Amino acid sequence: RMEGNPICRHIPWGEGPEYIQRFEAWKEGRTGYPWIDACMQQLRREGVLHHLARHAVACFLTRGDLWVSWEKGAAVFDELLIDADWALNN
Repeated sequence: RMEGNPICRHIPWGEGPEYIQRFEAWKEGRTGYPWIDACMQQLRREGVLHHLARHAVACFLTRGDLWVSWEKGAAVFDELLIDADWALNN
């Protein structure tokens, strides 16, 4: 966890209705960015995603237009990836 961890830099992640809407759009593959949307739709449909696509959607979530916590993105990956590994991602 990042909260309260002294070695993690605190980032003011976006909160509120606007950010929830953005997060849901990212999760469902309807951000309006074709590459991101295609990656998220493939993840939802097939349960797999190339490591570079994983990196792209994760960066878009945390540093692109969204500024949503990586912890929310990790939960989506845990839910949708057929090769999700708790030991590697926590």
